[in-house]
Amino acid sequence: MINPTTMLADSQTANMLYCVGPAYEQLRNVKELLNEQYQVTAFTCVEQLKEALAKNHPDIVLCHYSLLQLNQDLLSSFTKITHQESRILVLGPPLSVAEQVTVLKQGARGYFQEDLLDDKLAIALDLIKRGEVWVERHVIAGLIDALTHAPKISQEQQRQIESLSKKELEVADLVSHGATNKMIANKMNITERTVKAHLTTIFQKLAIADRLSLAIFFRDMR
Repeated sequence: MINPTTMLADSQTANMLYCVGPAYEQLRNVKELLNEQYQVTAFTCVEQLKEALAKNHPDIVLCHYSLLQLNQDLLSSFTKITHQESRILVLGPPLSVAEQVTVLKQGARGYFQEDLLDDKLAIALDLIKRGEVWVERHVIAGLIDALTHAPKISQEQQRQIESLSKKELEVADLVSHGATNKMIANKMNITERTVKAHLTTIFQKLAIADRLSLAIFFRDMR
């Protein structure tokens, strides 16, 4: 791991970014590119990154695609550790549309080609931080098709929506608009712990497994 003490200041400061990958030189380039916009902590070891995520939830995790090839559940483990607070951008070589859609379905908010590193990385990160998705235009059709053919929410789950409290409904609606737990807490004037408690209850009541499924469900209800 690149020494984080030289890269990371106050954990409460906004615009924190953790990046992980096997290539030291590329990690150093990312640090130099984003030095003015983010406090960057770089890791070459996934386990050390997970330890850091358990203590602090950065705005964004930048993960190299090669690590996903070794562990297909890697992104879901990141989101579980951070309670889905940190948004993930995957960086790597050019991929087919199907491969990029697979990365998005695993939990990433975008896929960024590493040969565009100098030109567009800051733009991509800014979009993801604001709740949007970064993909090249030719990938969008494949992503829409994948969502169109995603499993439908059952009628039983639609009936269960009536069991949600007013605050739970508000939390779910904000999630469907891309809000993080921190954003929801500020909007509703409650603590992030309360937001997490609401989400746990919502998942249980609706028999929904994750935040993305919840967002799709409420998006379809609008």
